[in-house]
Amino acid sequence: MPAGCNITAGFELGCRDNTGGVKRAYILSGSVDEVTSTNSLISSLTGSGSFFAFDQVKQTAAYTETINSSVENGTIFYEQGLTLQFHKYQDSLQDMINTLGNNPEIKVILETNNGAEDNDAKFFYLGQFNGLTLSEGTGQTGTAFGDLNGYSLTFTGQEPEPAKEISVTPSAGAAFNNLQSVMTGITVAYS
Repeated sequence: MPAGCNITAGFELGCRDNTGGVKRAYILSGSVDEVTSTNSLISSLTGSGSFFAFDQVKQTAAYTETINSSVENGTIFYEQGLTLQFHKYQDSLQDMINTLGNNPEIKVILETNNGAEDNDAKFFYLGQFNGLTLSEGTGQTGTAFGDLNGYSLTFTGQEPEPAKEISVTPSAGAAFNNLQSVMTGITVAYS
């Protein structure tokens, strides 16, 4: 391997204690001025504003990260795709969606279901370098009583690196407290 391209460890199968899905997305209204990280773990975010929390109904939201590589051109980038679902087709959501649609560089922290049962949630920072954009979405009333009445929104972005995990110290209390502990100048809240 060329210098700088050597791997430093292998991958060992562990216990089957993994859970899929998205628990919550935090969308930034403000700016991140500095990200402190070691390898692929973020230890702190410094900036201003708030990461507003958007709870997701279980098994409705998803995140994918697609590796795009060109051997011919010697390039690689990571396509980030986040789909969120919001219930209730209503005016307040329409205003928020319009604002998000106008934003060219959305920053999102993703809280997965993995580890949520023991207050050891996993958080990932999306759009760190280039941001995400609201690339598509649908709003609907549904037809049958059991159909979705609300919105499904997809955010996409292209990044030079995979989404980095945010290193939080689990503590008794809400995931908000764990996430807030790595923020300087930025709040984490519903409103």
